Amino acid sequence: MKVRPRSVPGIARTMFRRLVVVFDAGSESEHFLHAVRRLTSEPEAVYLYGLVPERSELEAPPPPSLTVLDRLRHTLQDWSPAIQVTGALETHLDIGDLVQVSRQHGAELVVLGPLRDTSPRARVGAMLRLALREHLPVLALGRAPDTASTEPFRMALAIAPDGRGLGAVASFLSHCTQPSELIALTTGLAPEQTGELQALSRALGITQTLLVESLTENPADSRAEAFDSVALRSGAGLLVVPADSLADLEVLYVGMTGARALQEARVPTLLLPRTQTGLTLFEDHHAVSDSLVAPGLAPRFAVERVGLLSSVTLLEPGRLMVFANGTALGEVRHQGGTAIIEAAWLEHLRGLHPLAFSFSDTSASRELVPGYVLAPDKPLLLVDSLVEEDTLLAVRELAADRYHLAFVRVRDSDSLDEQRARLREHLPDHTWPLLLDASAWLDDARADDVPRQVDGQRLLRVATRLAAAHVPIAAVITRDTYKPVHPAIRTLSPEECEALPRNTPLEPLPLPSEQDAWARELTLAGCSPRTEGHHIDFELDNAQARESVLAAIDAARTTVHWQCYIVEDDPITARITEALKRAAHRGVRVRFLADALYSGHDSFGALNPALVGLSGTPNVEVRAIAPLVGGPDLYELKQRNHRKLTLVDSSLAFVSGRNLGAPYYTGFDEVPLRRDTHYRDIPWLDCGARLEGPLVTDLERAFLTEWTRAGGEPFPLTTSTPAGTMAARVALHEGLKDTHTLDTQLALIRHARSRLVLVNTFPLLLEIQNALIAALQRGVRVEVLFGSVRPHHGAERTYFPGGAIREVADRYVRSRLDAVIAAGGIAHELALPSRPGWEPALERLFPHVHAKVLVCDTRAVAVGSANLDVTAAYWESEALLVVEDTPFTERMLAALDALFATSRRIDREDPRWRDEVEQRAWVGRNWPSLVG
Repeated sequence: MKVRPRSVPGIARTMFRRLVVVFDAGSESEHFLHAVRRLTSEPEAVYLYGLVPERSELEAPPPPSLTVLDRLRHTLQDWSPAIQVTGALETHLDIGDLVQVSRQHGAELVVLGPLRDTSPRARVGAMLRLALREHLPVLALGRAPDTASTEPFRMALAIAPDGRGLGAVASFLSHCTQPSELIALTTGLAPEQTGELQALSRALGITQTLLVESLTENPADSRAEAFDSVALRSGAGLLVVPADSLADLEVLYVGMTGARALQEARVPTLLLPRTQTGLTLFEDHHAVSDSLVAPGLAPRFAVERVGLLSSVTLLEPGRLMVFANGTALGEVRHQGGTAIIEAAWLEHLRGLHPLAFSFSDTSASRELVPGYVLAPDKPLLLVDSLVEEDTLLAVRELAADRYHLAFVRVRDSDSLDEQRARLREHLPDHTWPLLLDASAWLDDARADDVPRQVDGQRLLRVATRLAAAHVPIAAVITRDTYKPVHPAIRTLSPEECEALPRNTPLEPLPLPSEQDAWARELTLAGCSPRTEGHHIDFELDNAQARESVLAAIDAARTTVHWQCYIVEDDPITARITEALKRAAHRGVRVRFLADALYSGHDSFGALNPALVGLSGTPNVEVRAIAPLVGGPDLYELKQRNHRKLTLVDSSLAFVSGRNLGAPYYTGFDEVPLRRDTHYRDIPWLDCGARLEGPLVTDLERAFLTEWTRAGGEPFPLTTSTPAGTMAARVALHEGLKDTHTLDTQLALIRHARSRLVLVNTFPLLLEIQNALIAALQRGVRVEVLFGSVRPHHGAERTYFPGGAIREVADRYVRSRLDAVIAAGGIAHELALPSRPGWEPALERLFPHVHAKVLVCDTRAVAVGSANLDVTAAYWESEALLVVEDTPFTERMLAALDALFATSRRIDREDPRWRDEVEQRAWVGRNWPSLVG
């Protein structure tokens, strides 16, 4: 009569169905069978890899092969009759052969018993090879315990202080009957860190309380001996060691120095293969940033893959399962390096809470990655994660218990792992410092055209996005001395932060009082308050715009203030400067501002002839903005003033995209175009607005600021009076100090519900491109009217003479439209039908579009000097008028629809467009390096 083996307390289920068991054929087998039965209840197949060393004398006669294998086969089948048992006896442990056997038999677990005649280092080498390279769990058995425990099963876990390794443990436990107790063995932790480790375990689905046992190492012992001793003292029947808890080199070090200790260990050790984020040199893994949640604010997380030497790559779109408090919240999609979670899933949280993210649809191999979400219950200190150590320490002192400390990774080319490790090193009391990601909140992952010099602005923009959702911001701490500013958010440079006394109160600045989301977001974007009492017209026709501004100058009684970027020396400029001289002769005070670099005036010794002639007139003063001398740095070259403003008698303003010259103020009907017309003689489509009413004062105040900065004498401001019933706002952006016009454009795009129309021929900032795609995904009709930087004519794209290099710029512009078109956007290349006086062979003209117009539904129109590219967004000063008037918007849409009607709609399937996709993509990737 056969006696069934007695039951063994453990966590037996069906996780490990196919096993390879490496054992010493000359030893008793009960030890490893007892350990195996703790891990699996119904194995399907077992391969027995027995070792019978070749030697002349043995303590006992070597058993014949069939006797050993048959005895174990019968023992296993007594346990479970359906097990398929095969095997072989070998003379020594060959790691390559063992790997091959494990692959051939589809092993799900490799068991390494005590091997008395095998080098401990060879044994641990096999263990690490299987776990790190073959991704197989390995059960390593040392000395047989004195007695076989029948007590409720306890498990010890070797966990890093920051929780690394818990993800692999959670994945393992999801297939097991939970042991009665879990004991986390880790290095010394402060009491509050113990609580964080327990909370993280719950987020990862480990619902049982985690008992934390501090690992104190004897200098004479190896790490393996220390773990074994504490596990034995804790009464554990199994020590689980996830490779995730250690870096690769540390795993190898522990293995080599602890090889003998592993051979003699009294508690079986289960080594789990690498599955999640860790500081590793040789294995790819995923990493996830932390995030914030507030009512109506969907948490946004950066998602990335980290490879060799911490190289960071953007993940292909996929799906994530999100866990919190041991519960699966749901599945979300990650795309473009960002995952967005439903705010409602987490709105009930308060304070800091751990989450877990699963990166695989198959639970057997899922990768669990930890992250945290903060539901702020006190104000935030938002800190650039790369500030120097002195600033970090000052920030920690400032935060104390009064503020949440949240770090922001500003560049997503830097590894999340490396930044977390750096923060932990300098702030050892923060086991898991909260690390947000700027690109996740701004939706501009891998924006290579956004240089590091604007990191301070991007950090402030993250704060603005959070403030729009009523998250209180005590201060933003940048790493740059040249800091951005915002009227509703305090910013501190490193020097300012370090100089503050420890107990300095930093209460959040007052935020806009508007409760309406539209008004609140536009105000936070930097727009002036919505102001009524205006009369506003737009001017798309260059000739009408010219005549309108000439008439205004001729009617001026007190002042004309003109500011622009480029001043051409041509007949159109001469007509306007003559009008200014006539006004000056009548006693009108004329003040003229021009950007020194792009107007070629007062930089590097150059003078603009048109401005020289103007400045010699009494009552006329000409000043250059930011003159350049010597060897200017990048900041001086890039921070130019791009505004185009004309102000007459403090009561009339022209807010425009037009510079001073023929391309901007010449009508298409006014040039007799021929096939040999030089490209520079072809007019451009441009747009401006004629404004009367209270906002004229705001624009004149902005002119006054630039005027005095350029060395001009201050002048008194006269308040403009109401002139109509229309409502409008002004957004003024100043260099690296703010991003008001960009944030205004994005606010309009985000609030669109039915239709967006953009008119511009500058390469879309990736953030704007992504915002347009998001609008398309929520059902908004998106239409873009762009032009040809190098003008051409006819159906075969015949170029006018000159400007060949401009074809490269055309490809760059179109490369940023490809993704919008692919997502369902409608793009038209401006085309004008033949007109009287043109050579008939031209057929249709494809001119440049210099206008900067954005239309949101029938609610608002933005017009001014701000393009949709990175230069306008960050570097150059801009002016934008936002008109909130439905009849005005409808008139603008009607005018643009007429232009759409004659233009060429881009067809993605058109062979010529499709054939140039790769060329456009190459230019798009390399444009920043091409232009320096």
